[in-house]
Amino acid sequence: MQAVRGLVAAALLLQAASLLARADSPSLTVLEPQNGAQVDGDTVTIRFEVSGVTLVPSSVPLAEAGRHPEVNRPGEGHLHFMLDLQPLVLHFDPSPQVFSNLPPGDHDLAVELVQNDHSPLSPPVLQQIRFHSGPRTMPNTGIDPARARDRAPWLLLGGALVTAAGIALRRRRR
Repeated sequence: MQAVRGLVAAALLLQAASLLARADSPSLTVLEPQNGAQVDGDTVTIRFEVSGVTLVPSSVPLAEAGRHPEVNRPGEGHLHFMLDLQPLVLHFDPSPQVFSNLPPGDHDLAVELVQNDHSPLSPPVLQQIRFHSGPRTMPNTGIDPARARDRAPWLLLGGALVTAAGIALRRRRR
């Protein structure tokens, strides 16, 4: 009986240690925009949460990514933002990242939590989001659609009269 209690106690300790390790493991959640979101206009603000890591600036140039493992510290790192085919953006603090002057259309965003030397964490901590930017509807041309419908028959009649008058004048000149 005492052996069973010992095994149960050991199993509980292992489970608790596993939960603690998972709680401290780095995580990244992109809060906005959500996958498949419609972003109005040409600016997108990326809001995110990071846990298990303190965001710090990197002293390693991006061109030397992964070549300086001596600068890596447990619990430290920064973010890499990759939007479409634009250059990589490094981000060192918890404030939102803003991208401006986006062309209308679909966009692919990848956000990765990396080590101080820009190398990926193991396992990688990465989120990918696809969103659409641009106007939700057609731009306002200044014509109220309801009023345009009311005017349509009159505009057609006016166009027909102008056409008939043009034909009559042409025949008269011959």
